[in-house]
Amino acid sequence: MLCARWRCAVVFLVFGLLLISGKAAYSQDLSIISPTSVARPMVIPRLCGDRRLFPNAQRETGLAREAYHLDKLCPELAFDRSATTSPRHADVREKENEDPVLEELQAMGEQGLIIMRAREEVLEILEGRNRCATWFEQADSDAVRKFRSLRYTIDETGPQYTLKIQNAAGGWLYQQPYVASSIENASVGSTITINGRGAFFQLRSAVRIVPKDGGPAGLSTSQLLQIDRHVGGTLGVQVVALLHELSHVVGLLPADGGSFFGQELSTQNTQIMLRHCHAEVGAVGKHKGLFLNPGTAAFPRGKQ
Repeated sequence: MLCARWRCAVVFLVFGLLLISGKAAYSQDLSIISPTSVARPMVIPRLCGDRRLFPNAQRETGLAREAYHLDKLCPELAFDRSATTSPRHADVREKENEDPVLEELQAMGEQGLIIMRAREEVLEILEGRNRCATWFEQADSDAVRKFRSLRYTIDETGPQYTLKIQNAAGGWLYQQPYVASSIENASVGSTITINGRGAFFQLRSAVRIVPKDGGPAGLSTSQLLQIDRHVGGTLGVQVVALLHELSHVVGLLPADGGSFFGQELSTQNTQIMLRHCHAEVGAVGKHKGLFLNPGTAAFPRGKQ
């Protein structure tokens, strides 16, 4: 009897231990799956406007709220390509959009690119704080804008010979082909005409001899073209030519001489301009242009 009772006690003890361990295991299983995990599934980031990741967003209140908040954020997080563009490239595009003359010059080919290069140099001078810019501002407070508005055309049939003319005393005078022409006191958007055969583009020209007795003209060896100290076809002479014409456009200089014997006025006009712009033009020429001794080039009225 005693043995039977001892066995019963052991059985009940074992049964009790098994029951307790089962409850513990059950409680551990429940702790693995928390109520929060069941009620709120993981939210996967989605692209703006892409509702395919939330097919039941209208039926699931929690998911609908997530979709709503993401829709509110999407406009603020939208990718703006223009904001990531390089500032330098943006400045170039903005300048091109505001400067239609650039497109016209590019369409001219190589000669247009040469004009463009000289034009940029002149703009740098006019936009700087220097004596040359101040001189132009005295005549036009917005000289930069007026110069930027100027159009360009190339005279492909302009004079190409340097005339060697004999005077009554038997001496010889030289008249180079004109470089450029413009209208005095012109309005915004007026045109500068550039001789395609003159010193703006050409280094040399053939010489045509004109005797004093009116005999037949003859040809001589070619001669260097130049304006002041600057040799034809260089950046220095191109900048001088554009500044000279701008001086006429804003009314700083009178019209150049209308005949061969009025050639000194053209030379004097160039010298007046260089008196105010010598340092700025010289800074360009020293690096990119050539120099010679002052010449005696002459140009017809309105032409440099």
